[in-house]
Amino acid sequence: MLQKNIKKIKPSSIAVYVGLDFVGDGLIKLPFIRSLRQVFPKAKITWIAGTHKSEFAHTLEPLVKGLIDEVFEECNVGFIGVHEARISQRFKDLLNLFKPPLEGNRYDLLIDTQTHFLTTLLVRTIKHKVFLSGCANFYFSDIKPPKNFKRELNLSRRLVQLSEIAFGKRIKVPPPPLPLEEKYRILAKKALPEKHSKYIGFAPGAGDKRKCWKLNNFIIVAKYFSHKKINPVFFLGPNEEKWLKLIKKQVPESLFPEWGKFRKKNTKGPALVIALSERIKCALANDSGTAHMIDAGGSPIVKVFGRSLPGKYTGLTPGSLTIDSRIFGSNNINKISPEYIIKEIEKNFI
Repeated sequence: MLQKNIKKIKPSSIAVYVGLDFVGDGLIKLPFIRSLRQVFPKAKITWIAGTHKSEFAHTLEPLVKGLIDEVFEECNVGFIGVHEARISQRFKDLLNLFKPPLEGNRYDLLIDTQTHFLTTLLVRTIKHKVFLSGCANFYFSDIKPPKNFKRELNLSRRLVQLSEIAFGKRIKVPPPPLPLEEKYRILAKKALPEKHSKYIGFAPGAGDKRKCWKLNNFIIVAKYFSHKKINPVFFLGPNEEKWLKLIKKQVPESLFPEWGKFRKKNTKGPALVIALSERIKCALANDSGTAHMIDAGGSPIVKVFGRSLPGKYTGLTPGSLTIDSRIFGSNNINKISPEYIIKEIEKNFI
């Protein structure tokens, strides 16, 4: 048993607090959401984005149908970044200490997924029966793990631990494939009709450009495997459209399943990338939202890291690899050579 000091709970309503969910953040949290629904199948789950928007109400909504019942955004609960708020906003934040937020809604179980001290104090003002929070080593939490409890380094696994503490037992989250609307897999099969051994994925973009391995490095690797009769599949987002012509010129055999004739207004976004990822042998990516989508699709992924430390963001798919530039004596991601990546891919996947 993982619970230390409380009987097994059976909540009919659960609220989960987060500050925000960008696409990458949301995909990291997806195993946690699935684990929560797995062990509390009849509970109403409310997702609370306290300070910003949540992509679970937008681009990631197709991935959580049947998992999350409602999403509240920008609820004025919690402290946003120091440089993002005026002093007047800070006073509004503190009002929660005197007036319960969310119109006094009450939940059987309230889970705080973040660990900032002041924000946790405000999250606790949401009305609840049982509070679960890892802040200050579970000091504020009504449910506590045993003394020998160790937090996972990987963020996805660390969040699943919260579900395990609430449930009182270890949880095995079902592996991919994820439940998706059939239209995504139909389009993915049209775009990538061959066996998965015929395709290798490439995700050269990232929201934070400082995390990007040079595009030319991806092209070198793609060229190599193209000559080996393995089709490069490039995952390019809206901000990377400018790379289409360059990559096509350098690697004519490349496929772009999110663009051209396969581009559909009502069948796109993370759900499509996940469906496509089910049909590739492996993928090479920066630390990015697209990398999390590919991982969610169950494709082994080779992720290259430079500035950011890899431990928190390593892929969960069995066989996934992390290549850290620090093994080359630098936090410059471009110290990783294409030749080294090719060797690792061939050794582990081809």
